[in-house]
Parts: sequence; structure tokens; C-alpha cells
Amino acid sequence: MLLDKKKKEKIFSEVGENGYAKLDNYFSNEKIEKVKKSLVAMLNYVYKDDKIKDLQKKYFQILEKNPELKGNFYDLCKHETEILKLLNDDRTVDLVRGYFNTEVIFSSGPGILIYDDRNERVLAPHQETNQLAKDFLFIWAPLYDARGDQGGITIYENSHKHGYWQHHTNNKLGSTNVISEAASRFRKKKLEVEAGSALLIHSAMIHESVHTKKKGFARFIIIDRLCPLKQLPYLERKGVPKKIPYPGHGEGGDKVDYNTKNIYL
Repeated sequence: MLLDKKKKEKIFSEVGENGYAKLDNYFSNEKIEKVKKSLVAMLNYVYKDDKIKDLQKKYFQILEKNPELKGNFYDLCKHETEILKLLNDDRTVDLVRGYFNTEVIFSSGPGILIYDDRNERVLAPHQETNQLAKDFLFIWAPLYDARGDQGGITIYENSHKHGYWQHHTNNKLGSTNVISEAASRFRKKKLEVEAGSALLIHSAMIHESVHTKKKGFARFIIIDRLCPLKQLPYLERKGVPKKIPYPGHGEGGDKVDYNTKNIYL
């Protein structure tokens, strides 16, 4: 059942004002457990051991027994149907349609994020770019509680109201991140989200990963970038890439500016 008009209007207001809205008790425990079961089955395919049914234990077993294939597992999660069912929930698609006043929504970047206690994949402050449309909403939903020593997500308050910043890749991961002068302008705030709840976040919101401090724990987040049929160059011009290039690096370099019409190569 879709959310009623009053609830949707409240969410639209929160996204516009705060850059995000929290969707409390959004997914049932049954649906969360189905995703976990699928992930365990995938990891068990990587390393066969039917005695381990717990996702946390199975994940750390793979790190020990076959870490080379962990990345392949990660890549295939974007195609796993139980994950896609949650990410393409009718309520979420309806929310994004309503927020952007369009009937057509694209799933631009589904998948999973995993942050274990080694904290090797912690992402620097960044905005969501290099997707089908310039502005969009993304859903961020943890499979386990993302709070306390199990982490969360850090946002930079009100940063979504100041457009998009040039990004570069001068960090140890080589991941895209905003210039330091951009992040320093805003106050950081850690958001904590319980399993079964989710965040709906505007793509212009600067955000970063939170360290996982709990030993022997991995934070699993399912995520998708839901793009409207608006400011979508691939359906407007010939010979442009499907996804808008990163602003400041990559194929577009400094000439790509998300704050002007120069989002086309």
C-alpha cells in the first residue's frame, strides 16, 4: 500500500529542508531476513560450509578463506532479486515520482555497501554523482542496526542547498570526494538508523562513511540511486555517455559543472 498524501508531503518537506527523511519501520523483518538468506547463499557458493547460516559469521569466513572473490560477490549483489525487491518497493518509487513530479523513475545504481571492522573502505565526504540524472534521491537501508559502535552515516547539514561541488580522487581509496573547502563549510551530523528503517537522501547532500568500531561486525547497507526523467542527457543528445560524468575528474574533468547546463560532453 502506498503512503498517504499527508505522510508523503511530510517526507517531501523533510527532504527539501534537511536533505533527507527517515522512513521508520519501513521494511518488515521478514523481508530483511530474505535478503540476508540470499546473501548467505551467495557467500556459501563462494566457500561451501553449510554449518554457518549467520550472515556475519559467513562474511568473515569468506574474508579468511577466499577474500579474492569477495569483490565478485559484492558486484553481483546489484543483480540479486531480493535486494532489488526492497530497493524498488512501490512506496519508494511513488515517493520519488511525487518529489520530482514525474511518472518515470530509473534505478541508476542499486547494490550493497559493506563496512567491516577493518574500516578499509570508509568513503570520504562526497555527493552522489555519475548517475543517469543530475538530481535524484537515493535510499540507504541497513540490514543490521546502524548505530552506536555499529556505525551509521554522517551527513553535512544543509549542504544539499548549495549545489554540487567539484570532486577529486586524492584519497587512499581513489574514490570520488568533494574538495576539502566544501566539506569544511558545513556542520557534520551522524545519523543512526535501525534495521528495517531507511533514509531517503537528496543526491546533493554531502555525506561520508562512519567507522565500524564493533569488533567482528560488518555493516550491510542496501542502496539505490532513483533518478527521475529530468535533466537526463542520455535521452536528450547523441553521443553522450549514459551516466553524467563526475564533476572535476574522469572523462569530463573540470569542464563538467552540475550547477550549470554543462553536464553534457
